[in-house]
Order: sequence, then C-alpha cells, then structure tokens
Amino acid sequence: MASSTTSLRTPNTFSNSSMSTPTPMYDLLCVGFGPAQLAIAIANCEAQRSFKILFAERKPAFSWHSPQLARTRMESPFIYDLATIRNPRSAFSYTNYLLARSRLVEFANSDRLNPLRLEFEDYVSWCAGQFADNVSYSSEVVAVTPEKTEGIVRWWNVGLRDEKGQTRMVQAKSIVAPSPSDRRGKTLLPLTSIDFLAGQRIVAASDYQARRNELRKQHERRLNIAVVGSSQQSVEILDDLLSCPRLGNVIMVTENEALAPLRILHGEQEPPAPPALCSLWARPSSDQTSTLTEAPERVQDIYSRAYEKQVASKGEYRLRVVIGRDTAEACSKADIVIAEEASDARPNNGLFHGIDALVVGCRHKGESLEEVQFKRGAVAGDCRMWMVSARSQGGRSLAKDIAARAGDVVRTLAEAADGDDDVRVPASYAARM
Repeated sequence: MASSTTSLRTPNTFSNSSMSTPTPMYDLLCVGFGPAQLAIAIANCEAQRSFKILFAERKPAFSWHSPQLARTRMESPFIYDLATIRNPRSAFSYTNYLLARSRLVEFANSDRLNPLRLEFEDYVSWCAGQFADNVSYSSEVVAVTPEKTEGIVRWWNVGLRDEKGQTRMVQAKSIVAPSPSDRRGKTLLPLTSIDFLAGQRIVAASDYQARRNELRKQHERRLNIAVVGSSQQSVEILDDLLSCPRLGNVIMVTENEALAPLRILHGEQEPPAPPALCSLWARPSSDQTSTLTEAPERVQDIYSRAYEKQVASKGEYRLRVVIGRDTAEACSKADIVIAEEASDARPNNGLFHGIDALVVGCRHKGESLEEVQFKRGAVAGDCRMWMVSARSQGGRSLAKDIAARAGDVVRTLAEAADGDDDVRVPASYAARM
C-alpha cells in the first residue's frame, strides 16, 4: 500500500529519525498538563478501558495559578471539581482530598460550599501528583502535522523539544490542545493618562500579591488606589483593598456590570453578544456564552466594606465604581494604579498551521470543550482533535463541566477503538481495506 507522509516543519531534526527504535504511538497526546488535561487523566484512570496517553508539559513541574490571596474563594461550589460531576464516587473528588488531608469534618463545619483558592490549588496539585509517570515535563510541543495513508490522515506526528533544546517525535491517534485563551500572553492594558512625574505608579494585577504588604502598610499620607479591570481577579483585589483601613479612596474602573448592582436600565436592551469563535481558526460557532461572572455575595461584601469605610472616615474616604473603559479622569488622583493584564489577541501560535486545509470549523460541546471538525473523507474517524479550556467564562475558577467533558473525550476514544464511530473515509478506499 503506497503511503505519503507530511514532514514536520521544525528547525531541528528529530532524534527519532536517526534511530532504529520505533516512534512511540499514543492513543491520545495532551498538549500541556493543566486542570482540563488532568481531568482527562482522571477519567481515563477510572474508565473500564484505559488508553495510552502522554501529557507534554512545557513547565518543569505542575503548577496552576500564581500565589492566591489567602481569603479568596472559588466561584463555584466544591462539587465542581475534577471528577465528581462525572463520577460522584471518584477517588479524585474534592471530598476525598479533604479526607486525605484530615480536613473533611472541618470543611463541613465551615458552612461554606466554595473552597478557598489556596486549598483548591493544593487539591489540583494533589491529583496531579498521582499521574507523574504519565507526564513528560520540560517538553514543549513545537509541531503537529498529519500522517497520511492514501490521502487520509491516520494519526498525528508531534514534535517535542526538551529543556536542552533536543527534539524528538512521537505519534498520536488523537490530540487535545489548550484553547488559545489559555495560551495567550499577558500585557498591561494601555493607561495613557498615568503621570509618572507626579509619582503615579502602575502595578500589574499579577504582582499584587507580592506588593500587597507594601501597599497596605502605614504611609505618611493615605494612598489612593485605582483598580482597572473586569476579571474576577480584579474584583478580588478590590475586595482585599477595602479590607485595609489604612488606605484612602479606592476607585474601580471596570466593564463588569455586576459591580453596579443599583444601576437600572430603563427598558434598554443589552447589545447582542458577538458570535463565539472557533478557538484556532476563528470561524463562527452557534454557541454564545456570557462573559460576566455572577458573584452576588462578593459584590455585597465589597459594598458593605465600602460603606463601613465611608462611615468610619466620616465621608472622607470612599469607593467609586466607574463602569466603562475611560481611565483618564477616574485614575487622575490615584497614587497607585493596579492594572489588569490583557490577553494577546493573536488567534493561535502557529502550532497547527499545517492542517488548515483539513479543517471545516469547531463544534462546541460545553463550556470547556470544543471538537475540531474536519472535511469529510480527509481524516479517519478514530483520529480526533479537541480544544480544552479549564477556565470558567470570564472568571478564574474551573469550568463547571470540566469533569463531564473529560469523560466525553475518553468515551469517544473507546467508541472509536470499538469501531462504533463513523470512520469518515471514502467508500472506494474502505472497500480495499
């Protein structure tokens, strides 16, 4: 049978090409090892039939978020962990984690369903530690190209580069890659009105934890602080700032309407949300999801703290919330501006540029998963590609369906292996198989 192979477009020659050992083949290769990929590892571990999966992680060890504020909590209840929604009896549930840490009774007595971020990060690390043998750390995926037989893609060639710059190739029947929203770089939002000569300074939101004590200590004159951003992280920073009685005025510039609970829209209709885009190829999807998070309890805490601050200072210091993007006037009297970081808007990093001709679009399968749709007859039915995102829309917590969608990925692998899936190959070729 004649075959044609699409070569990997990378600057280096892969070490496998000069060796007699066969190239490793995996049922699934996951780019990265974050919570979404970890949920897939758990689902595969608990499946009746497990598959050979490799997780290629660029970092030298598992990590999830940067250091968390001690008192902040996840947006969602503990039941939306990495496993419970898919399997309530899972050994990897948050409940079992608490049991292993001897804190189950104490958590139940706390009467709070939403875990502390610090504790939830430890839970995710606890789960990840049980799959160390399945993860190739310090391995960056540098290329993904199709391997064709008779013009049909049968698997994917994946190029990996280690911390020493050495490259090798593995093969995988299916691929899971992070959605570009999880891979985008961070840059500070433009703040053209900052007067550095007058002593104004900008602090990146990601650096707030490191600068927190410096900002909250006693100063000769109370610092006026502005927070610019609409994410859950910015809301948490605002809440933390209002808990410090030594600060002056606090200004919040945001597009998050949840922070303006008393605003009344007199019969106005909200503008239609833009169509959701296929993560890699920016093609319209039928699904539309809201970008605003719902955190009524935190909003109540913020306004309660703001009111206490205003009363204690006899109206001298207060909270001001500005809904919109204009930072010039709002930040003009702030000593410190804490600025949220904006995502790089580039749709992809070029990793999959070689398969554009095969792709029709993406089909969303929930908040955390979308499956790449290929042209009919171009790709074998057991050769799949998914995009995953662990983040909730507009927030810093896990997507609520992360466990269920991980189960869907493993279930699809099983169906394809059993021949229950549509192979999507031309009839003329199928007759020769």
